[in-house]
Amino acid sequence: MVLKSVIFDVDGTLADTEKDGHLWAFNHVFQQWNLPFRWSISLYRDLLKIPGGQERLAYYQTQHPERVSLSAAQIAEIHQMKTSLFIQRVWAGAIPLRVGVRSLVSECYERHIPVAIATTTQYANVEALLLTHFGPQWRKIFPVVVAGDHVAKKKPHPCVYHQCLQQLGVAPDEAVALEDSAVGLTAARQAGIPTVVTMNIWTYHQRFTGALGVLTGLGTYNDPAFGRGPRHWGRYCVTPKLLEEWLTQ
Repeated sequence: MVLKSVIFDVDGTLADTEKDGHLWAFNHVFQQWNLPFRWSISLYRDLLKIPGGQERLAYYQTQHPERVSLSAAQIAEIHQMKTSLFIQRVWAGAIPLRVGVRSLVSECYERHIPVAIATTTQYANVEALLLTHFGPQWRKIFPVVVAGDHVAKKKPHPCVYHQCLQQLGVAPDEAVALEDSAVGLTAARQAGIPTVVTMNIWTYHQRFTGALGVLTGLGTYNDPAFGRGPRHWGRYCVTPKLLEEWLTQ
């Protein structure tokens, strides 16, 4: 099977955005608004099951009505402030790419394999990350970007992947999606795309039934990732060639 595209999720897959990015920014805005709570790491891990920042805050409010009572407009304003702070963190270099991302993206680019983005985060966040880490030529490297503010429904609904495939002009089985969570895996698989999960501290406890592979990351030759489960047990540096091999198994 010839690999015709690699499609990245962003938060937790392309970059370590959560702890020092989104969570930090949310708590900073909560403090600015004098709200009587902060989100801990353990709580935020549970909240990540809800895709989308505004949706996450709205869900928290339904679970804790005694702590917060915000209108939809206020939630939107808080989220916009959070996004601005997050982007400032990106510009400051506080949000690193995950290990192996740069090497895989570079090899795909050299082999003329389009690399796309399919994410529930806002386009402004994606643009800041890609410009920071890949420079002004990032649009050539990532010719297709579909973000949360481009679609009507967020993951686990597959529409972000359907739109991505349409813009790429490839069939689902000609691409590989890279995700970090069960929610993302569900979205990609519902679109028919074989999916490799690179779990992290937020998602390692989740179940990834139906994944093409489950790894601790993408890895590099000097810092390999570890496979989880009997199908791909061992150490790996994920390359386009390896993804093609997995597609044909």
